[in-house]
Amino acid sequence: MRFSCRIYGVLREGDKVLLTRSRFRGSEFVNFPGGGVEIGESPADALRREFAEETGLEVRRVRVLYASEGLHLSTQAPIQIVSAYWLVERAGGALRPGGNGDDVLDLFWADPARLPLDEMFPSDREFTALLPSLL
Repeated sequence: MRFSCRIYGVLREGDKVLLTRSRFRGSEFVNFPGGGVEIGESPADALRREFAEETGLEVRRVRVLYASEGLHLSTQAPIQIVSAYWLVERAGGALRPGGNGDDVLDLFWADPARLPLDEMFPSDREFTALLPSLL
C-alpha cells in the first residue's frame, strides 16, 4: 500500500467557502481546492501550487484548521491518505468559476453548515463535521 499526503485550502468569503467539483478516473466528487504534496515539495508550496492550478487564485496561509485523525483509504487505489486543511486568504489571481480545463469541472461557494456531504470523500466529511466551529 502507498501513502499520500493531501493539503487543502479553505477560502472563506462572507459566509461561504469555496469548493471544487472535480473528476478523477470517471468519478465526480466535491472537495476543497488542493491535492497531493509531491516528493521534495513542502506542504506550504503544495498548497499554493494546487490552489492556483485548480482555481486561478494565489493564496496566503492563515492557519492550520485540521489534520485528519482517522484511517482513510482511497476509493481509487490501495493508498492511505492523510489530509491537512488550512484557512487561506486571497493574495492575487483571478477566480476561474468554470474549472481549470482538466480535473476541476466547476468552482462554487457553499455555506459551511450545508456542504454536499454525500458528494465528498470520508476524509473531507471528517473535517467538514467540525468546520463551522473552526472558522
